[in-house]
Amino acid sequence: MTISKKLALSFFVSLNLLTITNSIAQKTKSKTSKKEPVKSTLLSYEKYIDENNDAHLKEYLELVSIPSISSIPEHKADVAKAADWIVSKLKSLGMTAQTLPTGGHPMVSGSWDKAVGKPTVLIYAHYDVQPVKESEWNIPPFSPKVMDGKIFGRGSSDDKSGVMISLFAIETFLKTDGKLPVNVKVIFEGEEEMGSLNFNSTLEKNKDLFKADFALNADGDMYNEATPSILMSLRGSATMEFNIKTANTDAHSGQFGGKTPNSAVAMSQIIASLFTKEGNVAVEGFYDKVIPATLKEKEMIRKIPYDKTEDMHLLGTTAEVGDATFLPLERLWNRPTLEIIGLQSGYTAPEGHSNIIPGSAMARITCRLVSNQTGPEINALIVKHINKNLPAGATVTYKLGQGFAKPMKFLDDTKEYRYVAAALNEIYGKQPIQIGTGGSIGSLVSIKENLGIYAYSLGFELPDERWHSANEFFRISSIRKGILTYCYYLQHLADEESKLKK
Repeated sequence: MTISKKLALSFFVSLNLLTITNSIAQKTKSKTSKKEPVKSTLLSYEKYIDENNDAHLKEYLELVSIPSISSIPEHKADVAKAADWIVSKLKSLGMTAQTLPTGGHPMVSGSWDKAVGKPTVLIYAHYDVQPVKESEWNIPPFSPKVMDGKIFGRGSSDDKSGVMISLFAIETFLKTDGKLPVNVKVIFEGEEEMGSLNFNSTLEKNKDLFKADFALNADGDMYNEATPSILMSLRGSATMEFNIKTANTDAHSGQFGGKTPNSAVAMSQIIASLFTKEGNVAVEGFYDKVIPATLKEKEMIRKIPYDKTEDMHLLGTTAEVGDATFLPLERLWNRPTLEIIGLQSGYTAPEGHSNIIPGSAMARITCRLVSNQTGPEINALIVKHINKNLPAGATVTYKLGQGFAKPMKFLDDTKEYRYVAAALNEIYGKQPIQIGTGGSIGSLVSIKENLGIYAYSLGFELPDERWHSANEFFRISSIRKGILTYCYYLQHLADEESKLKK
């Protein structure tokens, strides 16, 4: 799916934005009309969406162009700029909107509360994005471009798509009908990509502001373009960094080699000790609190169409690894992991060769957690393991992550679930499949614990859209499909809840 630099430049030179987007809108409209029938009540919304396609795309590009990288202090002003942009958009729709201080990056709050006697829906998304390695991108990551029916740019999929699709759906109702069928609140976070450090405390202080009857998570994905899905489980997460020191300075490998400890070797030995030959985590106690998948969960996994060659082709890998006693998706969704996500030691410049014995080395770790595992206790087990396996001549220091996400599971026997499923079935023409994710969204746990409601997933990212990687993109066709799904969901929920009151 990656576009070569030559092709990207060719598209950039020849791109006529209005012509391409109008063409895409017509193709998408035709496809939706033929294969994805919608209720006649949505026809006026389809008309508005198509007539405002260019304006929506322009706004989408504006938000993606803001480098709201939450984990890099130099981008603090950019994160605030993105928050202010969203507040202005909300106010332009006639909604109440503000930024809330969190102790870190601001949280965006918005509401429309004029549907008297109707329920309230809370929509969650995040507007902050991951860092970038610009040298790996075909275009500048914050100068988004439309190419081949896709928007390329950092955050175009994860998760500014969730922000914009939900806003466009609200706009469609307000500009077409002058009102929403239910009351709607939005909560857009600016720290999700750095562990949601202040989300829970801010939500706890503002429970009345975000009180709602239903909740949606716009930071979600569909199984593929043709197959809708609802997220039923999340893994938790824990992060840490540790540094190995064997000398105060790098040493000449000829003068000191053979008698001086090497930090890179010591680091390699430690990392090797973390895993068994089968690929399991060798840290004592790591699996002690893992609850085995239920028969229902195993049956759900067996129903998911899975082809390991698709992932291998997408990533360019040549093998699938892991404990073969568990199905691949079970390892991904229901088993914990320990991954080395960064390493540094010695001379690593692109060119040149420095004959040294490194005096220090650094490694970063991310663990994905399940069941009743917690970040602090898992980090404590890893620290204990490293201390126990520290090679002679090496000392270690730790930098433990402050943001931890708890694992979470959702119920499928609730009306909240059924409303989301009905909307997806209406737009896609088929019932959604139930999936898990190996990722973490700690904010959803906070919403459940503070507000007492599950935020069911209704996001339209697709697995091949290179989240967190170079050349991230989002399909323009998904914007239209997403807006229609939100429109149907809000109207369907209003209708069904009205029936329950009679």
